[in-house]
Amino acid sequence: MLKDRKIAKRSSQRPRLSVYSLMAAAVMLMAIASAAWADIHLKLISGKRTVKDKVSFTIEVDREKNEDPRYAKAPEFIRFIVNSAEPASGVVILDGKGVLRFDGTTQAISGDTEITYGRHVVTMQVSAPAVITLLDVSVRGGVIREVFGEAPATGAPSGASASGSTEDRITALEQKVKQLEAEIEALKRGRRNQ
Repeated sequence: MLKDRKIAKRSSQRPRLSVYSLMAAAVMLMAIASAAWADIHLKLISGKRTVKDKVSFTIEVDREKNEDPRYAKAPEFIRFIVNSAEPASGVVILDGKGVLRFDGTTQAISGDTEITYGRHVVTMQVSAPAVITLLDVSVRGGVIREVFGEAPATGAPSGASASGSTEDRITALEQKVKQLEAEIEALKRGRRNQ
């Protein structure tokens, strides 16, 4: 009879040990998964925003502080998520190239798209007025931020007069050249440091 009690005692303790083991394994798995999914997110639209035609944002993708050699030349990818209050149709455009099309849906997720370091223009265009609740941008291998106070579109600033449009265009292009030259110098410095 004592043998039976010992067996019963052992079998009652084993499930507790395995439950704790499973819980510990689940916690470790969640921690590893969250570390592996370490994308940097930026919510360009959060809450409710009515978009009648299109809306544009200027973003800047920069290197991470840890400077992982895996991302020395460029981040791994950029991804977009769009949520709307009602079914909507439209497109998300990155630097003039369509990266996500959504047709009559309340949620759309883009595939992974190649991206480079530097400034980029994100435009969301809808076919009919829509209430957008989320426009989320995530980048793996880089830091992303929104640039405020600059015209997102290239070319002449909005409201430019017809007579001064050539001068405005030249000024805008000169600024763009200066930005590109600064980016080239930063890339050269990075190459020299390697």
